[in-house]
Amino acid sequence: MFWGRRQSAPEYLLVLDIGTSYVKAVIFYVSDNQAQITARGLAKQAANSMRGGMIVDLPAVANACNQAIDDALGESDWRLTNVILGVNGQLIEGVTTTVHYDRAHPEQPIEHTELKNIIYKIQQRSSEKLRTSLSEKFLDDHPDIELIHAGIVDVQLDGYVVENPLGFQGKRLTLTIFNAYIPLVYAGILQNLAKELGLTIASIAAQPYGLSKIFVTPDSEAEAKSGVFIDIGGGTTDVVIVKNGTVEGMQSFAFGGDAFTRGLKRELGLTWDRAEKMKLDYANNRLDKRITKKASDALMVDAQTWLSGVGLALAEFHELKLLPPRIYLTGGSAPLPEIKKVLLTKVWAEHLPFAKKPFPLLVKPTDLLRVALVNETTLVSQDIPPLALTKLTLGLTAPDDVVTNTLQSIVRSMQVR
Repeated sequence: MFWGRRQSAPEYLLVLDIGTSYVKAVIFYVSDNQAQITARGLAKQAANSMRGGMIVDLPAVANACNQAIDDALGESDWRLTNVILGVNGQLIEGVTTTVHYDRAHPEQPIEHTELKNIIYKIQQRSSEKLRTSLSEKFLDDHPDIELIHAGIVDVQLDGYVVENPLGFQGKRLTLTIFNAYIPLVYAGILQNLAKELGLTIASIAAQPYGLSKIFVTPDSEAEAKSGVFIDIGGGTTDVVIVKNGTVEGMQSFAFGGDAFTRGLKRELGLTWDRAEKMKLDYANNRLDKRITKKASDALMVDAQTWLSGVGLALAEFHELKLLPPRIYLTGGSAPLPEIKKVLLTKVWAEHLPFAKKPFPLLVKPTDLLRVALVNETTLVSQDIPPLALTKLTLGLTAPDDVVTNTLQSIVRSMQVR
């Protein structure tokens, strides 16, 4: 008999990516600060159960979620209690707030209490700024919103970029923070969904925020990449600007992979299921060469329309002087050759402030740092968004990152569950 301590079973966590067309489930556990992926599942949404990225038929969506979870669990007996719910980019309002704080005693070193007070004021100003904007947009004097994500974009002291201002002397401390909010009513819908599933919400996460963490590790800033991250979902496309692994802004527009399927269905006279299969086969270079040209011509028409949406979304980032030239593509339709072709054309980006000519790169599941496969699971491009959300459970912030840790502490105190 072997005597010794019995190894405790890992705590399995669930990610649900509730898309317009599909629900994707990922089951994982955390070991050695790495997300260990044990299974994935997929289920098709019922028609008209989602609208504009929002759940409109709760029982139907709950049924699709249960199907995706069952597909992932298979014959296993893993016990799931906590879930991370990804929120579609269309439902997220992002606000970047910059505050210039002139210190009364610039000769004194900055202390943690002073920094905490400044960050708290910025967070209050950010929510007030968004509420004012939404009240003008929807004619609602008191729009209810909930903060789900906050990140430090930039810290400067007297015009110089600093990592940690504590202990420094100076007159003007400038902080820029990006915040992501969702409607409070939708947070309530997600709570009801979790109850239907018999689960507890570990976090409500901005799906685009997960994309920004694909290359981030807590101990290597060199891996944190800057770029334009584009996720092509079923009904929408999310465009996220990332600087050194931190979100600077996000936009979303209603044109996704389903539009490419509709184009094939229309142009080639196919059923929806056959058009969807043709699209995926073409994206993965499995399509019969006899019809490849017809598929390419049909898809190029919609790719041009999609590119117009990307250009309009990027034009919304007025506050950014320069856009990073690397474009990282994820989502089920990201491997379509026409996506890369249109992004490599010159005309669409001429009016946008790219640092240099933009260049698209397809993100592969194996590119995600600190994410490992436990079982023989085949992953595809559409798995990347939920896989990226698994990283939110990891300690991605270095212990000595005082500014970010202070911000997260304030965010937790401001969030209401």
